[in-house]
Amino acid sequence: MRKLFVIPLIALAMVAFASGPATAPAGAATTCQEQFALLEADTQSVAITAGKVDKERTGLLKLIQDAEALAVLGKPSDAAKKLLDYELKVDQLEAAGRISAESAAQLRADAEATIACLQ
Repeated sequence: MRKLFVIPLIALAMVAFASGPATAPAGAATTCQEQFALLEADTQSVAITAGKVDKERTGLLKLIQDAEALAVLGKPSDAAKKLLDYELKVDQLEAAGRISAESAAQLRADAEATIACLQ
């Protein structure tokens, strides 16, 4: 009789252990939500001149969104790589004279703050 009681408990414990926590852990994206929001807001408002302005802005925003999604998945190093790609794109726009040095510096600072938060 005792064995019949122990077997279901072991099975229940195995299922609970295998399924892990009931909710996703509070990842870096949750703690870095403010930084992601600021980076996105500043990217939305930055003045981009000449060329395909909407395409450039959409590309920058996509990099931010991809980074945030990776952070939510618990991949902060991959998220940081996306933000480094973002910084590279900002550098390219600045070098081409499409955004001001001040705007580029602000966007880079926002991205660096987000990267620092992820680590």
